[in-house]
Amino acid sequence: MKRSQIPLQRALPLWALLLVVTLMVAACGGATPAPAPAPTEAPAAEAPTEAPAAEAPAADTSSFLVFGNSGEPDTVDSMDTTTGTALYVTQQMLENLIDFEPGTLELAPALATAWEANEDSTEWTITLRDDVTFHDGTPFNADAVVFNFRRLAEEDFEFGFRAEGKTYAIFPDIFGGYAGSPDTIWEGVEAVDDTTVVFTLGQPTPLFPNFLAAAYFGISSPTAVQELGADYGTPNGGAVGTGPFTFLEWRPGESISLVRNEEYWGEPAKMPGVTVRFIGDAAQRLAELQAGAVDFTINLAPDARATIANDANLASPPLEPFNIAYLSLNINNPPFDNLLVRQAVAHAIDKEEILEGLYGGVGDVAEDFLPDALAWARPTELDPYPFDPERAKELLTEAGFPDGFSTMTLPDGTESPVILWYMPVSRPYFPTPQPVAELFAAQLADVGIQVELQTEDWGVYLDNWDAGTKYGLVMLGWTGDYADPNNFLRTHFGPGTVREAGYDNPEVFSLLDEAGTADTQEAAATFFQQAGTLINADLPRVPIVHAPPVYGQNAALEGWIPSPSGGESFANLSISR
Repeated sequence: MKRSQIPLQRALPLWALLLVVTLMVAACGGATPAPAPAPTEAPAAEAPTEAPAAEAPAADTSSFLVFGNSGEPDTVDSMDTTTGTALYVTQQMLENLIDFEPGTLELAPALATAWEANEDSTEWTITLRDDVTFHDGTPFNADAVVFNFRRLAEEDFEFGFRAEGKTYAIFPDIFGGYAGSPDTIWEGVEAVDDTTVVFTLGQPTPLFPNFLAAAYFGISSPTAVQELGADYGTPNGGAVGTGPFTFLEWRPGESISLVRNEEYWGEPAKMPGVTVRFIGDAAQRLAELQAGAVDFTINLAPDARATIANDANLASPPLEPFNIAYLSLNINNPPFDNLLVRQAVAHAIDKEEILEGLYGGVGDVAEDFLPDALAWARPTELDPYPFDPERAKELLTEAGFPDGFSTMTLPDGTESPVILWYMPVSRPYFPTPQPVAELFAAQLADVGIQVELQTEDWGVYLDNWDAGTKYGLVMLGWTGDYADPNNFLRTHFGPGTVREAGYDNPEVFSLLDEAGTADTQEAAATFFQQAGTLINADLPRVPIVHAPPVYGQNAALEGWIPSPSGGESFANLSISR
């Protein structure tokens, strides 16, 4: 895309600039807040009594680029999802105010051309690109930006459609809570004129531009959101943004097709469209890549590396891990409220066996949540939990379970078998989730902890997790969205996550807030390290591995530069048919 450059120095503190440089290298090679000004509200459109169904395809999709996604999106409303399977699709249609340079985490203009903070980084003025329209022909402007962030932030916003099931769960994870929450740093957003918006925050936030670059914050047409209501983001509604592709068709269980936006404000996409196929099984994705049925795909099993290397028609782009695979323990249901039990679980897990057997030995055993690119923020004297089944048995005995256990107590007081939940789709951090879950279960059984394996539809899996109703042990993971340790730590151990699994440590919350407002990387490191030490002692989640995902492509595909954050525009990709 043709984008003007702005000096990053005015947007980022020195320590964040150092982070950007580090991650560019890794990606390429190897008090009570004052009330915010009243937001300008986008004009409301009268919602129809019934949302229109998606129109029938009007394009020949045989010439489209074909992407093998590792599952079906739960929605294509980027603000209402945290799943990579969805964000890969939304980034083709919905654009952010700020983006990343290809293959890096260096900030770049997108729908915003410039951004600037006040002296203490509590107020950010964003200058918007003019003469941009949404796919439905309505104008992109400051009112549209305000509308989008209000529906995220304000639980009583008229067009948030929360009563119909939308939750915008990422917002409290990043900002600490919804608008008005005692823990939130969010104060508000205001339209100054058509091309200027001002975001106000309750504490210094030097990395706020990085927040805006996270894929969740794709801007949707307010008219489409209002008219489609709860159907926005579903197969019946699709999504309406400003991006290089427009929504064509969603065939549930099969695929989503997108067509090139011929009115795009930047350089048009190189291909006439993209078909995103839903292929949940990693082996099937590889087979379809080998057969030429897909042009590129993600999250392959580790043993696919050898297959790709030995096939002249295939290639695999190099990637560094910017992720964490982990096992969450729900503190809301005993016996996982007992620290000794959580420690026993950690000592029972043989991470080396998992890494060698199920990741092909590629990656690193995780002792905390931060990948190597953010190692400067790790505790200097971390006391990890090495594989030690005898110590695990001792801890269980000390906790009152000399013979282990096989049941847990739910919040309503009823007993239930201990459930170990595993995701039904391949993820970058868990490319083969069921075999990993089976190995977890065997290792836990060796110390007397008996679990039952369960899974469910990926969207339901995440909805139940966000609602705090997923009890027992839960396999999850995270790929970083931007170059900040708090994207890993505050997202998983901040106040916005209390509802998920019961972890509530105000001292950790305070330290992470202090780290986020620090003026230098050295000062931030001190707070991050103190918080990491407490998190390690509390052990609400067991870190497992940092492992690079395996991607594959047709060797003839040109232009694919995968992002460290796990998703990028496909506009620059092309392949001869």
